[in-house]
Amino acid sequence: MNDRKYLKLRHNTWYFQKRVPKALKPLYPDADIIEKSLETGDIKEARHRRDIILGQLRQREHLIKIESEPRQRFRRYVDELRQVAQDRFVGPDVEWEEVLDPASVRKEDDPEYVEAYKVVTQGKTDSDRYGITLKETLAHQIRASEREQLHTKGTRERFKKTVDSFLLYLNEADIQLNQIERSQVFDFIDHCRERLSGATVQGHISRLKTLWNYAYSRAWVKGDNPFEKHKINTSKGRQKKQPFTEAELRKLMVVIEDQPFSMQLLTCMGLYTGARISELISLRLQDFKEEDGVHLMGIASQEDGKTEAATRWIPVPKPCLSQVEKLRMESADVGSEYLFHDLVSIRPDGRLAYLATKRFGEIKRKHVTERQDKGFHSFRVMMATALQQGDVSELVAAYLLGHSRKGLTMSYGYYSKGYDAKRLQEAQDRAIAVIDEMLGKKSDPATVRPQQAEVV
Repeated sequence: MNDRKYLKLRHNTWYFQKRVPKALKPLYPDADIIEKSLETGDIKEARHRRDIILGQLRQREHLIKIESEPRQRFRRYVDELRQVAQDRFVGPDVEWEEVLDPASVRKEDDPEYVEAYKVVTQGKTDSDRYGITLKETLAHQIRASEREQLHTKGTRERFKKTVDSFLLYLNEADIQLNQIERSQVFDFIDHCRERLSGATVQGHISRLKTLWNYAYSRAWVKGDNPFEKHKINTSKGRQKKQPFTEAELRKLMVVIEDQPFSMQLLTCMGLYTGARISELISLRLQDFKEEDGVHLMGIASQEDGKTEAATRWIPVPKPCLSQVEKLRMESADVGSEYLFHDLVSIRPDGRLAYLATKRFGEIKRKHVTERQDKGFHSFRVMMATALQQGDVSELVAAYLLGHSRKGLTMSYGYYSKGYDAKRLQEAQDRAIAVIDEMLGKKSDPATVRPQQAEVV
């Protein structure tokens, strides 16, 4: 790899060059560029020395950040004083409190040091004045979630996004939990309702409430949870996705034939499975297997689904089998772990389906309909309808679509691990037959639903 970032060659000697980070401006008041000779003409050695300098710069940024944040300064002082206090003295017959009190070390004007001294001498673990912050709580909760496997990766990302949104609204880099006022939460809700659905706002508040309760359970904060007891109308302004009409679906499928192969397959699989676009885009090459002669694909098999029920193994639709195998070989050839290698978006927020969603939306708006309540998710609605019209049991349909089954029956919902592959294939085939009728295609006689039988 031709890695020459921040490197400049002059007269057979490599130099390090980087624009001064904003956080380090106080250390370089008269310079815009950090430049340093690496004293070598060897590129490998230059890269090694460059990486050392980058590490040093990151460390300086971290220390400056600590020095600039009262909570972090307080915690650093507490750690330092507690380390000294473990031995109870700093010299022969000298108690540590006598030489490290604020007056003796000339820090009586440093509020963080004064508070840290009080906390350590009184044997406390924290201070109300410098209480735990929202971001600290988030970091603790995420570490616990990863360790105990409490949430999916997608859920953890949503927690991060919620915290960022709340702090952005407050115009704060961070905030102590004990300083969050209920009135601020009310204002945040009103602000969000101007541009977000009630369900989305409810999700933000629910996650913030969970973080506060997490801190409360560990005695990091006390009092009433400011994120509780907020009434949010989750139905107002919310548009439920509607199915495409028969004419719209036929028109869409004709247009899709002119799209790249991967986009054609993605659309076909969405139509015949009802899977979310994020679930399909997340499919990896390892998420396929054969069981009892049925080709299966693991939806959210990495346990990163939207919900627990989203993790499931369902049949690869028969009309898509050969195309899936072709794309698997293509993805392997280019060294990608994902089936839809050319549609995956690599973004900091983890939204793999961003590009595919955008492309499908553009196709739909340009060639089919501009209605916002119709999109890729419409296939999910149509598949649910096709399963019902195919006389498929609601329990089987719930499994195929990744819906929770807990509310359907106590025994099946809580204890059933799923259905055998052949039974799932039969149910899916019936739904595909219904959809193919809409497209004017002739159905395989073996998939047409019998009048008297029901898939259970």
